[in-house]
Amino acid sequence: MKNKLSLIIAVSFLSCSLVSAQNENKIAPNKGFKNWTIGINYGLTKFNGDISQYPFASAEQINLQYQDSDFQERRSAFSFSLEKIIDKNVSISIENVSGEFAGLRRPNEYKGYEINVPYSNVSPGMPGYFDAKSSGDKFVNSFNETDILLSYNLNSAISELIKKEMPENFSVILKIGLGYNVYRSLRTDLYNDNYIYSFGYDELTKNESDVPVTESVMVGGAKLKYEFENSVSLILDYTIRVSNSDKWDSSIMEGGQGYDRFSFLSFGLAYNFDVINKTKD
Repeated sequence: MKNKLSLIIAVSFLSCSLVSAQNENKIAPNKGFKNWTIGINYGLTKFNGDISQYPFASAEQINLQYQDSDFQERRSAFSFSLEKIIDKNVSISIENVSGEFAGLRRPNEYKGYEINVPYSNVSPGMPGYFDAKSSGDKFVNSFNETDILLSYNLNSAISELIKKEMPENFSVILKIGLGYNVYRSLRTDLYNDNYIYSFGYDELTKNESDVPVTESVMVGGAKLKYEFENSVSLILDYTIRVSNSDKWDSSIMEGGQGYDRFSFLSFGLAYNFDVINKTKD
């Protein structure tokens, strides 16, 4: 909760600072920032893989005896981006995203599947034990990811298609790229929180190991950009990230989803440094 409050305060402060900065005539011109944009977003994640109850909706498990709150698949993340505009249609950017995604799967959803149980000889009640016939499982993945993205503005193509000019302050943008994901994933029993498996944790414990796990990622998505003040824009972004493995949920299940993925729906602000170059230029 403290992290979320700090982020809200930071976004509010950033938006106020950016709007006031564009009207401040004391800012000296700096050509080095021409065609550069910074952005900050905050939003919700949704995992899709072996341990996920529904393909699109987020599930929750209530009335758990081992914790006060319900277990939610819906988690949050925030991102910071630095973008270089190449021309009116093309830009490249570096984006850092950090946060959590999570999933749960109830026993009825495991019927007909071969379940991944790494410690199959463990006695009931011991760390590593899991019986999918009578129990479900869940996981939480905390991550930090850095992406390199190529973006393309679709406004010209849309204008040709609809035979009407798009508003100058509104953009529809596609983006693709590659990422490097650093994470820790802990899989536990849904109903008693018993340890099942993990990556980035000491074996058979819930203690984080010294070294997290890394993974390469493919990134694709779209965003809507609305410039409501000179050089200050609102951003609505939807991006899907696909792992190069099946490990994000600490479950490698035959006949399952294969490559793990999660979506990130976020809202934020972007600021174009061109206003600095135009001031007193």
